[in-house]
Amino acid sequence: MTKLLRNSFSLSAAAFGLILTVAPAAFCQTANPGAANLLTNSQTPVSLPGNYAIIPPGKFEKTESKKNEPAKPKSDSPKSDSDAATPDSGPAAPGNSQISGLSGLSGLNDRAQSQDRNAPRRESLQAIKIAGKHVKALIGGFEQGAGFGVGVELTTADSVPGIEFRAKLLTSSKFYRRFEGQAYIPKLGSEKTHLDLWFNYQLRTKDRFFGLGPRTPDNQETNYASDERSFNAVLSHDLAKRSQIGVYVRVANTDGYRGEKKDQPPIDGSYTGRPPGKPGTVFNSTFLPGLNTNAKIFSYGAFAEIDYRNNEVGLTKGGYAYARFASADGLKNDFFDDFGWNEVELDGRAYIPLFSDSTSLALRAYADLRDPKRGSQIPFYELAWLGGRSYGRGFTNFRFHDNNVVLFSVEPRQTVWKQKEDRGVDVFAFGDGGQVWGDNRSAAIRRVSEFDSQNWRFAFGGGVQYRRSKSLAVRLEIGHSNESNKVYFSLSRGF
Repeated sequence: MTKLLRNSFSLSAAAFGLILTVAPAAFCQTANPGAANLLTNSQTPVSLPGNYAIIPPGKFEKTESKKNEPAKPKSDSPKSDSDAATPDSGPAAPGNSQISGLSGLSGLNDRAQSQDRNAPRRESLQAIKIAGKHVKALIGGFEQGAGFGVGVELTTADSVPGIEFRAKLLTSSKFYRRFEGQAYIPKLGSEKTHLDLWFNYQLRTKDRFFGLGPRTPDNQETNYASDERSFNAVLSHDLAKRSQIGVYVRVANTDGYRGEKKDQPPIDGSYTGRPPGKPGTVFNSTFLPGLNTNAKIFSYGAFAEIDYRNNEVGLTKGGYAYARFASADGLKNDFFDDFGWNEVELDGRAYIPLFSDSTSLALRAYADLRDPKRGSQIPFYELAWLGGRSYGRGFTNFRFHDNNVVLFSVEPRQTVWKQKEDRGVDVFAFGDGGQVWGDNRSAAIRRVSEFDSQNWRFAFGGGVQYRRSKSLAVRLEIGHSNESNKVYFSLSRGF
């Protein structure tokens, strides 16, 4: 790794280590340490129309849990990251005004099954039985920026001994599409070891893009589409109830091209996927690796997750940690195939009670560090980003793209109305700060895309949440940055 990457990794690892240090201490203060909530880390909210979001219910006592088993002009008024004008324009789903009540959602717990994944990408997906054991409704399944995801799953369940076959069809409120054919082996040698094999096809048609680097202007927004096909295999092992390790391999074939949002300039009018000269030596800010290119990438890696969050009494306590280490290489592609990078992703969270279960300090340190191999490039849609509900509140989804990102969040929380041990109304404030850096397209570009104190981007805000139970909460928050104000609605306790 370069000296810069080593320094940035040290900064992120230090913050990550601090959270790992305080998390066990915080967990020891819980009223019932043995009843820690089994929420997975990948409960990243899926945006609803109107910049609303939903986190499907996580792993809780009554859930059939399998760890898969194992996302313009400046204005002072809040604005949306979605094309829809109102939340009511979306489908009837949790978080939508067409829902009759929270008690109905809580009643789904007995029929819900978590199908979250920890690799190759963290993914949140909830399956709910709707017709016996062979047909299930799906909630989630898309990364940030896709809108609210729903779908259907056909499964063999336990009809075939030792293996379960699944076919999933999903769409989102932005009409993104996804198909998955899966073979899942829940017990490979032991009940704690699982093998997950699947083919995935996904079409995203209008993801936001502002350029590469930490100083891109917000008035040059465009959009792009990505058409991805991939074969994936994950071997995971549960070390304990709340920890898992695993390895994975992935072969992906992706096209990145002009998006479908016609009221913005076309991305290929400003950028090209063809390098003007020898990559790494010629300054050209219009070169966008992966654009209009059929990029075939082989990647492999390892991950680990520890989840000791506890929602039994009052505010969330305990801690959470996730780490992933990966390597990726380009296969034979079109006119440009010099892709290759190493990657480290770290996510640490701590929830520290302050004198009681009604006051808490939540902390998060996140880093995604990608180091190109020998001057190679990274497809622009595979880069790290800053901005959005879980990656920089107050900024537009995917506001900043680059090779690396670090993000720090702090959120003091206070209960103002306690109804029961696990039910009440809380208020909170938050501060998010992060930056992106590391553009590798040329030596000249690298000099203006370094880790720098001037490239930090900060946002702050606050909100209110109602905890209905240990597994369900309704949260409203407002974020403010120097560029915009954002309103977020989710069914979660935040990060």
